[in-house]
Amino acid sequence: MKKKYAAALMLAAATGLTACSAGGASNDYIRIAKYKGVEVEAVEGLPDITDESVENNIQTVLEGFAQITEVTDRPAREGDIAVLDYTASADGQEIENGGNEAYELELGSNTFFAEFEDAVIGHSVGDSFELEHAFAEDYTNQNYAGKNVTFTITLTGIREKELPDLTDEFVQTISQKSETVDEYREEMRELLEENNEEYVQSELEDKVWQKILDGTEVTEYPKDRLDEEKEAFYTYYQAGADYYGMEFADFLAAMEVTEEEFEEQVTEAAKSNLKENLTAELIAEKEDISMTDEEYGKAKEELADEMSYEDVEEMEEEVEEHNIKSYILRDQVKAWAAQNCIQVKE
Repeated sequence: MKKKYAAALMLAAATGLTACSAGGASNDYIRIAKYKGVEVEAVEGLPDITDESVENNIQTVLEGFAQITEVTDRPAREGDIAVLDYTASADGQEIENGGNEAYELELGSNTFFAEFEDAVIGHSVGDSFELEHAFAEDYTNQNYAGKNVTFTITLTGIREKELPDLTDEFVQTISQKSETVDEYREEMRELLEENNEEYVQSELEDKVWQKILDGTEVTEYPKDRLDEEKEAFYTYYQAGADYYGMEFADFLAAMEVTEEEFEEQVTEAAKSNLKENLTAELIAEKEDISMTDEEYGKAKEELADEMSYEDVEEMEEEVEEHNIKSYILRDQVKAWAAQNCIQVKE
């Protein structure tokens, strides 16, 4: 479904440039007020990567390789995964959607409120017990907010996580780059720094792109391309109905929208996609933005990975080539616009 959704939102093919003005451009379909030298509020860099953040992320990696074992010979303790059945009641009435069965709670993770986790610690498998707690009016879970709640809890299982030791040998099994623990720590630091840089770049690109779109007017939507965009949305939602074995009308009813409302929503979404598509195409043509076959091949590999396909071949089986090109073009234009923007510090 995720792949089909992404494919449905792909952009359509390019249109030609017919006219332009200083800092902007126009053709038969759109007028872009300004796309080069766009001023946006400066995007601040993220804090420097600390030793602590490196160790925390390595710990997360280790937890991904943890061995889980059932515990039957001792009470639950912090760090265990407790398996719980519980109900919640207030004023003698059970709270709808307030309970759970076979709920897995890592003790000490602060997933639930602290008193709940603390109440489980020290109990053994098979124990049943109660906990009373008064929740504030603004508590995030509206099932409990503002209520004096009694939880009836049964501990049905205890699981213990055993993490692998961080050794040179372990590093060599998980990294294609590092052979020692010290090298892996440096690899993790570089990865986190790269992630930070990508985040900042993405924030800047989104700001600039939105500013460009805000100053862009669509004078006419090409009918064939608008129909194509709408059809992509219909195909996606029809696939959703098929997935659940539902008639399309019943599927819309389950989403609590009428056919008329759905048509309006699809039309607006299609226009929004097409506006971005036309904008990217016009800027690309005016500024001669393109890429080599090698660059395009690499971009397709990155796109396939981003959209959770196994490889490019699988993506190409589900997404038409011109749509792939359009999607990549939009990213390319956004990056170009960010490189040519003016960041202003407030």
